[in-house]
Amino acid sequence: MFQKLLLLSGTLGLALVGVLLLAAPAGGAAWAATDPTPTLAPVAAPVMGEFDPASVAGIDLEAYPIVPEIGEQARAIYAEGLALGHDPHSFAKVGDCMTDDPGFLIPLGEGSYDLGEYASLEAVIAHYTAGEINPFTQVSQAAAGGFNAASVLDNMWANPEFCEAGESPLSCEFRRTNPGVALVLFGTNDVYYLTDAQFDFFLRSILAESIENRVLPIVSTFPPRSEFPEQSVLFNQIIVKAAEDYGVPLINLWRALEPLPTHGLDPDDSTHLTSPDDGSAGDFSPENLQTGFTVRNLVTLQALSALLEGQLDS
Repeated sequence: MFQKLLLLSGTLGLALVGVLLLAAPAGGAAWAATDPTPTLAPVAAPVMGEFDPASVAGIDLEAYPIVPEIGEQARAIYAEGLALGHDPHSFAKVGDCMTDDPGFLIPLGEGSYDLGEYASLEAVIAHYTAGEINPFTQVSQAAAGGFNAASVLDNMWANPEFCEAGESPLSCEFRRTNPGVALVLFGTNDVYYLTDAQFDFFLRSILAESIENRVLPIVSTFPPRSEFPEQSVLFNQIIVKAAEDYGVPLINLWRALEPLPTHGLDPDDSTHLTSPDDGSAGDFSPENLQTGFTVRNLVTLQALSALLEGQLDS
């Protein structure tokens, strides 16, 4: 993993950045934020320094399902986005090297998959490959090795080859792909580079910007890093609380990967998930589902399936 230098103003100064499957119980001008409507309450703006660790101390990561239910707030965000012209066949990938990797979703978009007993998820792949952009294989400007929750919001890290002046990687990707959904995973790098208050602020900023633009964020917990066990739990608790506060779906990847060998992490580099020896992370065989990227691909499809089914039901 390469590291990046992130320049932040104000109080932050200079920072370095760089089972299965349980059903759930209980910017650019084109992407300027829309006014609140009667359907959605105004989005709460995050405030740096307001995070209180006591607010997440009681969160038990084991208590949250792997695959989310899609609640009313999430359905409203998604429906309003489609009404504004967002592409129902597009999603944005937002994250670090666990997202910017050939093993994450790309095999599904290339047709290199075998769903096995999860054949019903074929409809999800068909839906998202029916548009002009294949979001499974799309190279996202909002996902890169070394990114954390702060860097994706900083125009310093926007690629000028694809992004317009003043755009952050996140707003750039929203403009380029016009997505209905954003798949968000941060935490792996953040436990090293950011404080808990900074991570809470920047993660909430990502969720708030997405919702303001009527892109539904589906946020994920991350697998624990053995070098930072306490921070891994705390940052995952922050993710859960933010998802609850903003009313957006949560994929509990932490729980999905917990029973896997080395929690689905490369034993030589805990910032990367494991893949099958032959690289076939789109093959959902029992053997391959012992690897991190295969499991993440499965639970991501299941979350998207829950969203699409929820819209049909509504």
